[in-house]
Amino acid sequence: MVLTGNTRTRFSVHADFEPSTLARVLELFTVRGLAYDTMSARKTSDGLQWIELDCSDVEDQHASVLLNKIRQIITVRTARIETTLLAVS
Repeated sequence: MVLTGNTRTRFSVHADFEPSTLARVLELFTVRGLAYDTMSARKTSDGLQWIELDCSDVEDQHASVLLNKIRQIITVRTARIETTLLAVS
């Protein structure tokens, strides 16, 4: 269930620092027509990569399917989602 305009889902990914990892993660959003509000990627002190994408109004089921697809990327070590309910007007 989604309350339109009132939820934010954050996808957090910890992966090997490989050139193709970010592109593979972003491709999963693109093929589903899912736009993200913000995206950040950085190399961590342990030589891995941390990717975060925030999306508005993502259905729980769609988020779960997308999370499972992200976890199937060979370079991904961990991935999780967190959905936040924003202020309801």
